[in-house]
Amino acid sequence: WSGVQARIAQNFPGGDYTHLWRTMGSFSGNPMGIHWTGIVLGLGWVISFGYWTTDFLVVQRVLAAKDLRSAKMAPIIGAGFKMMVPFIVILPGLLGLALLPFPLVGEAAAVASGGHSYNEVLPLMLARYCGPGLLGLGITALIAGFMSGMAGNVSAFATVWTYDIYRAYIKKDAADAHYVSMGRWCTILGVLISIGTAYLVMQFLSIMDYVQALFSFFIAPLFGTVLLGMLWKRATPAGGFWGLLTGTVSSIAMWAWVKVDPSALSVIALSPDAKDMAENMYRALWSWIICVLVTVVVSYLSKPKPESELTGLVYGCTDIPSEGHLPLYQRPIFWAGIVCVVFVVLQVLFW
Repeated sequence: WSGVQARIAQNFPGGDYTHLWRTMGSFSGNPMGIHWTGIVLGLGWVISFGYWTTDFLVVQRVLAAKDLRSAKMAPIIGAGFKMMVPFIVILPGLLGLALLPFPLVGEAAAVASGGHSYNEVLPLMLARYCGPGLLGLGITALIAGFMSGMAGNVSAFATVWTYDIYRAYIKKDAADAHYVSMGRWCTILGVLISIGTAYLVMQFLSIMDYVQALFSFFIAPLFGTVLLGMLWKRATPAGGFWGLLTGTVSSIAMWAWVKVDPSALSVIALSPDAKDMAENMYRALWSWIICVLVTVVVSYLSKPKPESELTGLVYGCTDIPSEGHLPLYQRPIFWAGIVCVVFVVLQVLFW
């Protein structure tokens, strides 16, 4: 590790590529132009928690658990694997900075100069260090990973449309074969839509900017709605609807405002030097706050549902089975504590 750090410092003097928080004390101290508040609140609290609790693909897997304890353990086990993702995603990039014989630049600069972008690190490293057999295996693994995620998202898209929208509101009494056929056609449509969005992504500097922008549009306000719906029995359907709608519209409006008037970055991202990723994180935070405020106000102005209808849906109206009879090592809270400790240790090591 010290050798990698030394080689990166030699190839890119003045850069700080191996620390997480050291340069986050000011907006001007890092290339993203972001403060630590944007990382902790925008990315950590809103986007990350929102993804893990509202993304249909993730929730669908947790709902398949055999009991409540298994459902609780699902995100904890996922967190363990998630902490290894930086070693798969970030470490190859650091190795590329240290070992590749040419500089890596941003996507726009790479297109203009004909050089190599940092988005090409993984295939460049495969081509440099793998022979023909291993190179084919590596490319196959990359394609398999893409296909796995693609299949899961298309499946979720078809399920939501067929059962939650089409069957519930459009054709309620059709035969099962009809819904199966509808799901298949919806799958084909989902693939075509995904191909179309690939061309839309080309307008962004990187795919991560595009993904985080979508998260700020939809995941952030949805997290506010789901959080209040799960924990606050006074929340109403009208409050959830208008909160979600207002949060989504406000996020898209903030994005459009910055596109029309770049000086709006000083308002949205709290810094005129903020890059797209920093803007996405702060925009997610603002849209979440707007969603929560509107949901609370509208809920107080509308009639709540009786508690009898909230049983099993809202935390305060649901009996939670006791885990006191279980050994400590079988309790989800024990493993959640271990995950938190490991998380803190990693933050300190890579401060």
